Amino acid sequence: MRRLAASVALAAASALALAGCGGGSTGTDADERPATAAAAQSPSPTPEASATTEPSTPAAAETPSPAAVTLPDHTGRNVGGAVLAAKAAHIDYTVHLQGTGRPASTWDLDEEVCEQTDGPDGVTFTVPRDGRDCAGRLLDPPEPVPAPESAKPQDSGTGGSGGGTGACELTSPAGNCYADGQFCAKKHRGLSTHGRGGEYLTCEPDSGGTWRWSDGVTG
Repeated sequence: MRRLAASVALAAASALALAGCGGGSTGTDADERPATAAAAQSPSPTPEASATTEPSTPAAAETPSPAAVTLPDHTGRNVGGAVLAAKAAHIDYTVHLQGTGRPASTWDLDEEVCEQTDGPDGVTFTVPRDGRDCAGRLLDPPEPVPAPESAKPQDSGTGGSGGGTGACELTSPAGNCYADGQFCAKKHRGLSTHGRGGEYLTCEPDSGGTWRWSDGVTG
């Protein structure tokens, strides 16, 4: 009986050991399934960004330029009227001197506006320089200086005689100064001149009707 009981107990122990091993195999399979499922459900890796791809940067918005003021063109008119128009329109203005680029210290109201420039800060009127017009010409040019008169040739007189100043207005066909009592040319009749001695002569008929140069002194 004791041996039979011992055999039964041994058999029971063997059965329990076998059952434990079977349970271990089942547990191993259960542990592997979740791992496989987790591996199947893991998302695909995110592709790396290309090294040559650069993120686009939005262009900066440009600041709009301020609009220029608007004023009717006063070029060719007087600067006094141009200034009054700018004041009436509440527009800042400056008056510049032509050819210098600098503001004019003073100007006449009736001066001509050579150029008008409209800008965002106001309007600029350009006036001519002192004593000139918009083309740069002098308003009051100096009078031309007359050329000096050429000196009249001195006459030595007929035959080398005769002094005087030699300032003869009329001369003989030979180019000599006339003398008192000398015949005068037909073209000189009624005319007067200084003689070779400086006397004042007139071509007039004598008592016989002959045209001669005479100083008016009888004899």
